[in-house]
Amino acid sequence: MVWLIIIGVLALAVGPIFYMLPSAQDRYLAGLRLQARQLGFSMQLRPLMLLDPTAEERVTASGRALKPMFDCMCYEWLARQPLYNSPDILLQRLPQTPTIPVHECAPGWGFAKQGERSERDLAGWALLSQQTTFQNSLLDTLRNLPKSVVAVALHGTAVGVYWRENAAAQSDLETNDRLQVAGRQLQQLRDQTDALCAELVAIFGIVTDSTKS
Repeated sequence: MVWLIIIGVLALAVGPIFYMLPSAQDRYLAGLRLQARQLGFSMQLRPLMLLDPTAEERVTASGRALKPMFDCMCYEWLARQPLYNSPDILLQRLPQTPTIPVHECAPGWGFAKQGERSERDLAGWALLSQQTTFQNSLLDTLRNLPKSVVAVALHGTAVGVYWRENAAAQSDLETNDRLQVAGRQLQQLRDQTDALCAELVAIFGIVTDSTKS
């Protein structure tokens, strides 16, 4: 009986410690984001519009219109130089059957024709159409992105990739193996975003005294 009491007390004392230990998923995400910071990315959780929302996700039972969104981690690569009049556009990977109107800019990629960003995205695409060399580079990049990337953003300071980190590597792999698989995608994203930023700077960069030296 005494031993049962001792075991019970130990279980009560040790149980919360095991509960607080990081899971394999936590270790995977922490390791991946550490690699990203070491490569030079900044990260922020940001919302994206659902392009294939169901009727229930668009309107409540009482008839109130909803904004169907989901959160995704955005990995940003800074241009590291001021840009002037650069394109502001968010291109999303299009679902097989969109349920809202979309503008397809390239096979499988485009943006919503409605919502807060629609006018900015349309203006951004019009600006890109005047810079065919960069536009072709962007489209080539989109074609070669891993399936885990669901959106690419261009704006005045950075190129951002919205990356489903969990989809970058199989969840049944050991943490270290999973990190190696996802890390290779991360390196690929680093090279691709760095190349796009270099082209943005070449076209839209502002020459200052510091950039001359």
